[in-house]
Amino acid sequence: MTDVPSFDSGAGLLDRRSDDVPPERLVTAIRDPAADLIDCPTPGPAHEQLGWLRHGMPLNRRAAFAAVARSRGWTAPQLDELVAVARQLRDLDAGPTALADAREQVATAGSERDRLRERAATLRGAVRARREAGLDATEAADELVAVGRKLSEATTEREAARQALDRERTRARDAYDRRERRLELQDRAANLQREARATLAERVRPDVVTALDDLDAPDLDDATDPTVALAAATVAAFDAPVVVELEAVDTAHLARAFDVPVVRL
Repeated sequence: MTDVPSFDSGAGLLDRRSDDVPPERLVTAIRDPAADLIDCPTPGPAHEQLGWLRHGMPLNRRAAFAAVARSRGWTAPQLDELVAVARQLRDLDAGPTALADAREQVATAGSERDRLRERAATLRGAVRARREAGLDATEAADELVAVGRKLSEATTEREAARQALDRERTRARDAYDRRERRLELQDRAANLQREARATLAERVRPDVVTALDDLDAPDLDDATDPTVALAAATVAAFDAPVVVELEAVDTAHLARAFDVPVVRL
């Protein structure tokens, strides 16, 4: 990438406002060091939220403050339970059931058994009628024996299919229970994540308030999102360079505020 800056180790400010460096391209390159577009460390937890400071930037303050806390190595008390819930979710893979196939096999086996029963009844009548008439019933009797064997096999197959269906029904009930449990755990995980973000955000909040004071900015309730983002960014611990497109910010303040390279666009 020839139109974006390269970074030496250590902090510092690189003013590229006079260059035509596309900020989106630069930020993308910083956030994907594996692409080898520029040479910089892998971004940490705060970079997605606060690594590109600009006018009109969207800011979820709670998520951003929580990311700042994580960048500083802080963890929420909900973490252990979150890990446990995630483990339970991994163990709840119900897998597919073959209930429809099992029902079809029972129906097919039952139809064949009923067909053979009807054929056997017909043949028994034919054998009896021929014998009563004094006629040779050997051919009908032989066929009756063959049909009887097939009927016995069909009855066995139908019973096996019915037992398989019972097993699949049990598995389907178990799968349903696991799905319900999965939904419960997913809800619990979502709640824990919200609680963790709130806990971490509240822990960082006083530091952000202090940073706003250092910027001579309005208080947290009145400050704009870009201003709050800048204050939060100065509290965060970054690994990768930070891109800044905020004209009102003093250049000297930027140089002092970050321990990583800052690119001013």
